[in-house]
Amino acid sequence: MLEGMDVASRTWADAAVQARDGEAPAVFAAPDGAQDWRDELAEAVTAGRLRVPRTHLTPVSDAEVVAWARGACAVLPHRVRGPLLDDLAELCQAVCVAGGTRQLLARIFTEAPTRRCGFHLDTVPPQAPVVGALRVYNGATTEYVEPADVRDMPAFYAHLSRRERLSHRTADDPHAVATLCGMDDAPEFLRPDAAVRRVPDGVAVFFRHLDITRHWSAHPVAAAWIHRSPMAGTRRLVVNLSPVERATRPPRPERAARG
Repeated sequence: MLEGMDVASRTWADAAVQARDGEAPAVFAAPDGAQDWRDELAEAVTAGRLRVPRTHLTPVSDAEVVAWARGACAVLPHRVRGPLLDDLAELCQAVCVAGGTRQLLARIFTEAPTRRCGFHLDTVPPQAPVVGALRVYNGATTEYVEPADVRDMPAFYAHLSRRERLSHRTADDPHAVATLCGMDDAPEFLRPDAAVRRVPDGVAVFFRHLDITRHWSAHPVAAAWIHRSPMAGTRRLVVNLSPVERATRPPRPERAARG
């Protein structure tokens, strides 16, 4: 496993900078402090009391993300909503500081996993900073593969293209469903005996996106993080952050986003 794709003691600001500058395409960072509030949050999500339809906020600042979440999560008691809003602010600030930017795309939702989202790379507009963040607050965590376990990017993109075509046929084609499930169970772009891995529970992931102009090209495998949603499980709260503008100032990795 590459350095970074394990859980270590690091601030979220440091983790975002390491994702930007290190060899690993993703860095896992555990939160500081007590996380008891996450148990109550998970119960509210799985029971359906907290419902967030798939929401795309862009372009937004860290303050605008928090302001939106304050309203969307009003059903939660303050003992849960307060730490959640602090968590979101720290995620956003770490991404903005590492990228030297102020504008984000925030994708936020509560729903149970399906086969909707297979292995893929997240992308950013041309010349935008490439480090984003992902936080799964409860339930099954994100699945990913190690760069060394990928045969090459042409093999990966062949898998992605074929899976995208099949996904459009699954509503009325049982054969397409069976084929897609087979591809998910044994991704053909992996080397023999390679494993599909799962992000540790409770961590934030800071990971490299790909400049959209490089998508479908034979770029290095570690240029971006290959990952997918789990295929099944209970309802989850998921937050995914991506930069959407060119850097407005030089990155300042010395500014800590967390205490």
